[in-house]
Amino acid sequence: MKAMLRALLLFCVCSITPAINPFATSDDVVTSDNMPNSTTPREMTEAWLRFHEADLCQGVEAVFIFTKHGMEVRSLIEDEKSYEKLQELLAPLRGSYNIEVQETRPPEQKKSDEEREPPPSLWQNYVLRSFLGDPVARAKERLGLAEDSIRVVGPFLDNEDMLKQRLLVYADQTLAWNRKMERYAKDLPSLTRVAFDPSVAPDLRARAISVCLTHDQNLERYIAKLNSNLVPAFPLSRDKARPTQPDKPSVSFKTPVDRADYLSDFAQAVAQSINQFIHPEHYSVGLEELRRPGLLESLKILRTVDLDYRKSLTETR
Repeated sequence: MKAMLRALLLFCVCSITPAINPFATSDDVVTSDNMPNSTTPREMTEAWLRFHEADLCQGVEAVFIFTKHGMEVRSLIEDEKSYEKLQELLAPLRGSYNIEVQETRPPEQKKSDEEREPPPSLWQNYVLRSFLGDPVARAKERLGLAEDSIRVVGPFLDNEDMLKQRLLVYADQTLAWNRKMERYAKDLPSLTRVAFDPSVAPDLRARAISVCLTHDQNLERYIAKLNSNLVPAFPLSRDKARPTQPDKPSVSFKTPVDRADYLSDFAQAVAQSINQFIHPEHYSVGLEELRRPGLLESLKILRTVDLDYRKSLTETR
């Protein structure tokens, strides 16, 4: 729900077309794809790169609209300190260019007693509950009993609140890491295009490649974190003697830009699957998904796609 709300807010902010941009004029060249080009003044390109170099993109989800005479930033603010640093970064440009920042903040939500409960999908996941120390789930696994055959009595009741807190922490941590992974992946296509645009100054292209590598390394780090967090939520495979290697996608790529586009799309699809795993439409994760953990396989494939993209970057340096 929170992911959908963020997407809706950013869509509303970005739905204002450049045609009604109050500082745009008829001879402005507008790039609506969230990146500078050869006509963008150098100072604005540098500011855009610093925004990503300083990792402000993790605290402010922003869309940049560049013109010859200025820049518009449409922002969804999730971290106030990052937003303050963005304003400081843009301040030196205001004397020479027309700079406008549109800001949107997610509405504050007070959680009800029901929302303080762990997601039903996790509460009903006895594999995860056993990993987190739930004696009921461990007894079920040890005895091979059905979920509804165990009655919670005696000391088990004392552990319920602690278990709920652990599940809440697990859900919040997984969703936070998932959001970071998705954000890094979203930024890679525009950064890669600037890095390999021959019309951009060589030093700026070099900086863009450096940012691509840093973003990609962070992306890989969160893929690993998510994999470690999600593995305990699925049953162990019975076929441990023959571990499978993820298949490489049967897609041909001609350029690093092609790889960046594919990686970004794949990562966002995986992120959506993780959101649905924590908050599924029908409140629980199907047994078939737990038996055949396609989500874990998707993370393995995503790591393969990520390594292929990184290799394409390092080969060009």
